[in-house]
Amino acid sequence: MVTARSLARFNRTWLFIAVVALGTLAGFLVGRQSILRTVEAHLANYGEQLEQHAEEVASEISSTLTSANHSPYPPCSNDEITFFRKLTFAAQFLKDVGRIHENSFVCSATTGNLATPHPLLKPSIHGPRNSVIFNNYPLIVPSGGRGEIITYGQANVVVSPDTFAEFSQGPIHYSIGLIDRSTHAFIPTRGEHFSFPPELLSTRKVLSVDGTLYLARCTNRYQICAVTYIREADVWQNNRILLVIYIVTGLIAGTSCGVVILFAGRRRRSHTSQLKRAILKGNLSVVYQPIVELHTHRIVGAEALARWTDEDGDSVRPEIIIALAEEEGFVSEITRFVVNRALQELRPLLESNPAFRLHINLAPSDLADPRLLILLDEMLQDTSISPSNITFELTERATSDREVAVASIRRLRERGHAIFIDDFGTGYSNLAYLSELNVDGIKVNRSFIATIGTDSVTASIVPQILALAKALNLSVVVQGIEREGQVTYFAGGDPHILGQGWFLGLPVPARSLRYLCTERSE
Repeated sequence: MVTARSLARFNRTWLFIAVVALGTLAGFLVGRQSILRTVEAHLANYGEQLEQHAEEVASEISSTLTSANHSPYPPCSNDEITFFRKLTFAAQFLKDVGRIHENSFVCSATTGNLATPHPLLKPSIHGPRNSVIFNNYPLIVPSGGRGEIITYGQANVVVSPDTFAEFSQGPIHYSIGLIDRSTHAFIPTRGEHFSFPPELLSTRKVLSVDGTLYLARCTNRYQICAVTYIREADVWQNNRILLVIYIVTGLIAGTSCGVVILFAGRRRRSHTSQLKRAILKGNLSVVYQPIVELHTHRIVGAEALARWTDEDGDSVRPEIIIALAEEEGFVSEITRFVVNRALQELRPLLESNPAFRLHINLAPSDLADPRLLILLDEMLQDTSISPSNITFELTERATSDREVAVASIRRLRERGHAIFIDDFGTGYSNLAYLSELNVDGIKVNRSFIATIGTDSVTASIVPQILALAKALNLSVVVQGIEREGQVTYFAGGDPHILGQGWFLGLPVPARSLRYLCTERSE
């Protein structure tokens, strides 16, 4: 006889089984979808990197060929060959620049004048703007070598075989190629040569064909396409443990709810949440580290630095503050807080001293934040503070996106603000990089300064950095000054060099900074 109690037990058993089954199925489906989306994001990111790099290479090829075609010297003269060598030396992705006459090589930067013109073979690709590409072409130098040659007009360049060496292969594979202008077919020039669906080039979506995920990114400017792909078998092979974790998570969904509730309670006291609350309540503070003219020991500026004490009373290091904010995407809020607080606290000093420069650090996301410019307009509108009082500092990492960085720097400089590259020497530093960014000054990284007076290799780099700054007419702030000998070293070389460091002054509140400025001006 079936009793109500046994029926209820039966129902609870089946309900438990159903919940476990649904949880397991949900874990599997969510895990599968999540893994696929992650892989698609990797394909897209990898393809974007390839596309951007390919555009950089194509841009350099185009500009070099244009320069070679407009050579001011007689063809294949000693002056022109020297000119070609300068072009080759300045290029990042090219190995040779040469001259073509009547469809034959006649001279180049590496070969000099050929005794006998070297006829061109059949081209592989008819590229954009009447350029011609030769793949796997036998080179004259080095003898027996092969490479990619691109010709345009009466000039040619040899592309370095290591142009895409930094892009590893597997499990995601790639192919870089061009759309032939005569056949409209995709012809690979770098990476792997593989066949893929023709419709792939007309969409920017991931396509799954015969157990393989494909994604293509093509540029209109140079007719270059970057195709990335991964076999679905590799996807599941590499993520099988993750998929099992999703399934197990589905099995323990009930327990996960309790864990989520517990985690939510803890998260309210997490540093990230605390930092957000501190920004909303204005509980951060700003201190100012003096920037000193080394020759006179006069304070000519200060760097504004955010400080924070968490809800447990512990002081949090500045790098952790920025790392937390960047990770969660609200670092621009800290920047705006620093701007607002610093201009309020230092208003009397800035209004009375037009030459004083307040240095404020910008994160990569700040470059695209229109609210920062609006805040600056509002803060400066009713004051006598000049835009030249405010200098912005960018790390070299923040300028890795050249297009955004150049446009943002131009806007800030047009408004009267100076721009410095912070921690110079640790990233992308080179002459072309600084010339393109068009900044006002650099702050030399402290790692180079610590070795002054020693035989360290980094110490020998300092004169080169200073020479580069002088050649580009850039102001220089030396960071990490901790000894008198370092002050003497730099002050004796250039009276206009500025310094910053513990020896010259610790980060202090606004009131203390105003006092120090008054004291040292007497």
